[in-house]
Amino acid sequence: MHANNEVGSIQPIEEIGRIARERNIPFHTDAVATAGVIPVDVQTLNADFLSMAANAFYGPFGVGALYVRKKAKIDPLLDGGIQEHGFRAGTENVPGIIGMGKAAEIASIEMDAVLRTLCHLETGC
Repeated sequence: MHANNEVGSIQPIEEIGRIARERNIPFHTDAVATAGVIPVDVQTLNADFLSMAANAFYGPFGVGALYVRKKAKIDPLLDGGIQEHGFRAGTENVPGIIGMGKAAEIASIEMDAVLRTLCHLETGC
């Protein structure tokens, strides 16, 4: 978990990811509480897999994304068609995908202002 959604503590994911990479261990982090709120960079975090949810940054509920590093191995969730690059069979939720994309775009534009507000409320920012 990149950040705790209850108390807001941010975990040392970059260091954990580095340790996992040094040992050739696939590494996943849950960035639901941080994606769209603070900068999240899979390269910096050393994440092979990273999950996020659109509703965390005012996108549609029930829509999420899983980042998968190009050379990472992952088994399909459901067998079937070639959708989702062979990771999951079924029809893609195109309106949800568009909604998440637009919400991510807006969140990235507003991120600096949100961070200034959060830091104003917190001591030590």
